[in-house]
Order: sequence, then structure tokens, then C-alpha cells
Amino acid sequence: MKSSFLKSTVALVTCGLLAFGAAHAYADQQKLPSGTSYDQIGQKIENYYQEHEKTSAGLATTVFDKDGNTLYQKNFGYTDKEKKLAVDDKSVFEWGSTTKITVWVSVMQLWEEGKIDLKTDIREYLPQNLLKNLKYDKPITMLDLMNHQAGFEDYPLYIGSDKDLGALMKKTPSQIYEPGTVTSYSNYGTALAGYIVERISGQSFADYVHEHIFQPLGMKHTALKPDLSDNVFVQKQREKEKTYDTNGDLLKGDQPFVLGEYPAGRATGTFADIKKFAQALLQKEKLFKRAETWENFYSASHTYPGTDIPVNAHGLWVTEFENTRTFGHGGNSPGFTTSLLLDLKSGIGSVVTVNQRNEFHFALSMPDLIYGKKKKPQRQLKRTFKLVLPRSAYL
Repeated sequence: MKSSFLKSTVALVTCGLLAFGAAHAYADQQKLPSGTSYDQIGQKIENYYQEHEKTSAGLATTVFDKDGNTLYQKNFGYTDKEKKLAVDDKSVFEWGSTTKITVWVSVMQLWEEGKIDLKTDIREYLPQNLLKNLKYDKPITMLDLMNHQAGFEDYPLYIGSDKDLGALMKKTPSQIYEPGTVTSYSNYGTALAGYIVERISGQSFADYVHEHIFQPLGMKHTALKPDLSDNVFVQKQREKEKTYDTNGDLLKGDQPFVLGEYPAGRATGTFADIKKFAQALLQKEKLFKRAETWENFYSASHTYPGTDIPVNAHGLWVTEFENTRTFGHGGNSPGFTTSLLLDLKSGIGSVVTVNQRNEFHFALSMPDLIYGKKKKPQRQLKRTFKLVLPRSAYL
């Protein structure tokens, strides 16, 4: 009996060691688009952080796959450097314009239900005479808003305004380009799309997103309203935190603030929540009911002239790397920078959130460790494609 027990124990331990060894070898063999193996990406990120630590403040980052596995995740630095309050799981980060993805997901949900046509004149969904400053007769469609091709002039956001979204939309920026001709990044255009979601759904945009995006994904610690009042935990947590400039120096006077056109860039929440959102997008789960909707969402809605290279996919910006391409959105707020990228080909996704304004080391450059070097635009594409970026803080 004793001998049999010992033999069984040895067999179990041996099998366990073999399984562990096989799993480790498998992880070592699996490569990210950059060529880095799964089990080495963590060390590369930590080495990169150490290189730029002197000018850093606080950040959180993760790399995950389409099967729900987290390849790497870690918090770095402080939410308050002066008080040495470390970034932890309760810390909240502003998404900036990464918030815009919630607008485009909402629009695609309504499209899936047959409640909106992406190619129809958006005035069919708006109050009469809302758009007063249109220079061109060519209609603006929802696709134009998604592609940032409605032709609107750069428009300052209403920081400090507590008016409802519909009231803010009445002050229309000038239309300086014909719809569908120039990619002119527009916060107003995205907020207008959020207002159309309100008009069609009969709910405020914040209520719609909570019901149809945040709640299904279990995102219990994310706020969206102009003053973050839709989530008291987030509102109080944000008041405790400090933000910094690109050199890691304290910014003053950035909190609290109210953002009237909140669909364009107000989402704020824990890192765990934005990760849930990114994972759902990569895994193609819960947000849409039909595979057709996912396929359409990730298909090119605008390409570089004369090519099939996508610029935009229904509101998601496409970045070309040497070995792959990603879909996603970055974000800047007065004190935060965010990057959310999804590689559908390799099934890899990443999120970086930083409590520094216009930060580029971690949010812009560090993803290259995952996806490889970015492709340089061809000269002919530079000549034929015009992109107009805004002067305002949110991107």
C-alpha cells in the first residue's frame, strides 16, 4: 500500500514537472509581433520604464491575448509623487479621447438594431436647423463623423460647462472642408455622434453607455458624465490624485474640471475597467450580437487615396507596423495620456494609462516593444493624404 502510494506520488510530480516544462517552453516559443517572446515582454517593459523613470510619474500597463490570458501587467510610480502615494488597483485614470470608442461602439449597436444608417444625412437624426454653419450642400453622414471627415473647423471643448449635450451642440463650428474630402480631427463631430445616440435611444449618452457597455462588461468603476457624478467612487478617487507634465513635474489647477462635450473625452476609471473594455473589443464579445457587426466595425471605413491601406475603421484609428497593424485610439486630457491598441491578426492587445499630459515615452513609443517598429508613410501617401489635427487638449 505504502509502495503504491509512493509510486503514484512520484508519477504525479513527474507529470506536473513535464507539464510545467512544456508550458514554459510553449510560452517561450510564442512570439509577439515585435518578435519578443511572451515570457520576455515583461522584462523588456520594465527595462524601458527604468530608462525613462526620471521623467515619469505614474502609469499602468498590460499586454493580453484574445483567449483572455494576461501576458503582462504592472503598475509603476505614483498618483501623488509628493506624498509617495503609489499607483494601485484603486487608482483612476482619465481616458481622454480613448473615450471616443464608446461613441462608435454605441453607434454600431444602433446600426446592428437597424436604428441608424451610417450613410444617411445625419440631419435626419437631429433637431431641425441644428447645424447652422454648413458651407457645403453635400450631406454629412455618420461615416463622415467616424472618419473625422465632416469638415468641421478645430473647436475648443467646453471645459467648465454644465449644460446638457444638446445645448452645447447648438454652437456649431464652421465647416471649412467639403464632407468626405479632408481628415480633420473633430471633438465636436464625435460629441455630435454621441448626441445622435441620445436622440435615437431616448437616453442620455452616459446612461446609454452604462447600460449597454459598462454594465455588460462589469465595469463598475468607470464614470462618464461631465463632472464624474455617475460614479461617486471614481469622482472621489480622482480628487485625491495629482497629474504631471512630460518632465514629471506637478501640474497645478487641473482638477476637478467639468467637460461638457463628454462623449469626446471624459471617461475616467480604474485600469481594470479599461482593460475589460479592451479585452471585449479584442475577443469580440458582449458588445455586439452578430459577427457581421464585428466584421463591419473593424473593416476600413476610409483608406489612403489610391490604396487599400486603412486610415480609419468606423472610428478606430489604424496604425501600420512592419509586421502587423493595430486598431485603437489614443487619448490626452489636461493631465493624462492613454493608449489602447488591438492587433486582430496576432490576437494581442495592450493598454497604457499615464498620469502625465502629452506623454509619449510610454503611451506612444513603448507599444513598439509589443508590435514592432511602425512603418514610415510612403511619400506618395503624404502628398495625397491631408490630416488636420486640433489645437485643443483632447486627442
